Amino acid sequence: MRLEGSLDAFSLPDIFALLSMTKKTGGLHLRRAGAHGVVWFTTGALTGGASDVGRQAFARRVVGSGLVADAALADAVDRSLAEDGLGVVRALQQAGAVEEGALHDIGGEHVVDTVFDLLRWPEGDFAFVVDEPNPDDVGISRQVDDVVAEARRRLDQWGKVATTLPSPQSVLSIVTSPAADPVLSRDEWTLLALVDGRRTVAAIVALAGRGEFTVASSLADLVERGLLRTAEGDETGSLTRKHELLARLEGVAPVAPPEPATAPAAPAAPVAVEDPVIVEDPVVEDIVMDGSDDDDDDEEDEEDDDEPVAAVRSIAGGSTTARRAEITPKRPEPFLPPRQPEHPEEPMPAVAAVAGGAPAPTAAAASYIERDPSVNKSLLLRLIAGVRGL
Repeated sequence: MRLEGSLDAFSLPDIFALLSMTKKTGGLHLRRAGAHGVVWFTTGALTGGASDVGRQAFARRVVGSGLVADAALADAVDRSLAEDGLGVVRALQQAGAVEEGALHDIGGEHVVDTVFDLLRWPEGDFAFVVDEPNPDDVGISRQVDDVVAEARRRLDQWGKVATTLPSPQSVLSIVTSPAADPVLSRDEWTLLALVDGRRTVAAIVALAGRGEFTVASSLADLVERGLLRTAEGDETGSLTRKHELLARLEGVAPVAPPEPATAPAAPAAPVAVEDPVIVEDPVVEDIVMDGSDDDDDDEEDEEDDDEPVAAVRSIAGGSTTARRAEITPKRPEPFLPPRQPEHPEEPMPAVAAVAGGAPAPTAAAASYIERDPSVNKSLLLRLIAGVRGL
């Protein structure tokens, strides 16, 4: 006998009741666009199922319970791939990797979640395959009436959950400052640890492995208690966005802070003056007439001509101090023989005339003085002027 049709003509609870009453064994497959689910019966009782045959929903629930070691799970997956018709959960049971009582409790809850998911299908087709084995038959058995009643109760509560969590794609984040001290059960703490501000409700359901209704109901309850927020009130996301705005300024080269004020440098120690630097100046012709003879005057003039004058001075504290100057020394002049007078010495007519009392020919004396370069013109002219004034 073939049992197949459309969910528009037969409701899913009616189909379950028919299979239970006739004690059928096999798999009831339901299909719609993009989805394929199955429920297994054994002599009219529900023994397993999956709302999406493409996912290992039962195995994920067992893994989410934290009862399976990594090595045991790896071995079970290898056996399931190697042996056709052997499910992962059944392989874990055969290996003794999961405690039997916990496995039956998890399996019974999984059957209810599967029926709850399939009851929400608005449309689809069904087909029953007689004697199809359940690859994850671990010995659980749930009565159809009990499962359908529990599934319908969850449907009544689902409207409230859907109001709090409007979509499976809603993103949740943890409230950073709850209004009161939070009190959490072990299962609630496990869910809270999966909330990171980026995962959706559907992603958390898949990781928890406890069924959509159970996980979504717990998440909605945490939202109502003020411990979680939906994306519309994502507190963590808001803080992140604010920090990103500040990061725009942090990308600019920072302004260098002002250097700390330092104590004024100690005054440099005075430089010891070894020898004053002598800078040659033009000869200052400032001679005081003291009645000495011409030879003495000439010797004094020569001394005055040869003696340089110290001119480098520095003013410090009102006192004048000769300091060594940072100058380049002058190149020494080449050695020249003493200069000979162009005219031989002879009695100066101006002096002779004065001695004899005759009028002094000033023009002639001046011409003679100008003609003889060896004569100290300034000294001689002053001497003549002084004699005339006697």
